[in-house]
Amino acid sequence: MLIYHPAYDAYHCIFRLLKIVQVTKSIEISKLRILDFYLVFPSEISKIRLTEKTEIKKLANNFQNIYHGPVNAYQTFRDMQDLQLAAISTLIASKIIDSEKASLGIIHKTTEPLPEELTFKHDGIEDEDNKINDFILNYLSKINLNGTDGLKHRTGLMEYRYDNV
Repeated sequence: MLIYHPAYDAYHCIFRLLKIVQVTKSIEISKLRILDFYLVFPSEISKIRLTEKTEIKKLANNFQNIYHGPVNAYQTFRDMQDLQLAAISTLIASKIIDSEKASLGIIHKTTEPLPEELTFKHDGIEDEDNKINDFILNYLSKINLNGTDGLKHRTGLMEYRYDNV
C-alpha cells in the first residue's frame, strides 16, 4: 500500500523551507528543521512548553492533520532529517541559500530573487492556517535555539543539555 505524507515529500519540504527562509532571512539549521516539523505537524504545537500564547495551543489542539500525526514526534523528527538536509542542499545548489554560511550551520537567503512560480500566495488559505503559520514563522523562530528554555528544550525534539551557551 502506498501512503503519501508531506513530511517525506522532497518537493513539499523545499517549499516549506523556502517559506521559513523568506520570513527569517537567516536561521540556524537545527531551528529550521524544528520549524519545518511544526509546519507539517501543527497539532504538535500544543505539546511545546510555552509560558504564554495559550490561544495558539488551544487552536493547535483542535488542528487535525489530514494525513496522520506522528506516532512518536521525536522519531518522526529524526526520520525527516535526511530529507530536510537534501532539500537544503538543493536550495544551496540553486543559489537561493548561501553555501558558505550553510557550511557554518546558518541558513541565509541570498539576494537571488525567487522565480515567480516559487513565490507564495495566501489566497484560499484558511484563517486558522494563517494563525498557526504566523506563530511558527514569527514567534517560534525568535526563541533562542540552545540551552534551558531554548527551542530544543521546549520542544523536546533535540538534545539541549550539552549546548555551548
